[in-house]
Amino acid sequence: MPRTHDCPIASTTPQHHSLISFPPPRTTTTPLPIEHLEDFTAHEWCNSLLSDPTIPKISKRHIPDPREGVSNTFFTRTLFTPTAIRAFLSLYRPGSTNHRDTSETTNIVTGSAVRAPQPSSSAAEAARQLAKRDISYAADATDVPKTLIRVSIASDVAGGVARLHGGVTASLLDQVMGSLVASVFGYTCATSELKIKYLRAVRTPCVLLVRRGGGGGLRREKGRWVETVGWVEDGMGKVFAEEEGSFVLGKVRESKM
Repeated sequence: MPRTHDCPIASTTPQHHSLISFPPPRTTTTPLPIEHLEDFTAHEWCNSLLSDPTIPKISKRHIPDPREGVSNTFFTRTLFTPTAIRAFLSLYRPGSTNHRDTSETTNIVTGSAVRAPQPSSSAAEAARQLAKRDISYAADATDVPKTLIRVSIASDVAGGVARLHGGVTASLLDQVMGSLVASVFGYTCATSELKIKYLRAVRTPCVLLVRRGGGGGLRREKGRWVETVGWVEDGMGKVFAEEEGSFVLGKVRESKM
């Protein structure tokens, strides 16, 4: 007897489907990370920098970075956590020509220390790059542009137990050097070379000062090529690492009328 296959029998009973409505997906806004500035104000040397009249611009990390072609999410997102880099302030000291009134409340802005290039400065920078004058700066110069970065380091950026990872130290030096070059010339730059000498371990958690300028800062410029020096310290003179770096400024072309 041939084998038959069971076939489903179509139902003649009317099918009633109830309409089920689902609530719209709940949208949540992720709050911006908080700069734990109390980590800085707990130290007298940090408060001295905040009240220094020769530092007219103090800025926090900014999300997102408004500058064209700049992301910097490594500092503004990846490391911006309560257990990595808890607080970050960039301070720019242009020299003797720009002071602020310390009787006013210290204004810490969320933004970049880089000034917005104006048409006239674009033409001047294009001419400077084209001239390629080889200019060297004295190592002991005091009244020259400086950039300083203060960071509060937590425990999630360690290499050894309770010791800051050397790669984070290098990144901090790279960040402050690039900030100095961009602040002085008004344009962003790319890192060409870093040479770092590690002198001693950095114990975490801690508050660090990363310096550029004066005895550590611009060393030489020639067209788009800029050389810098700097170091990482504890704010009271103990140096943890020294660095030499080379940067290449973005090419600026003079606009044609």
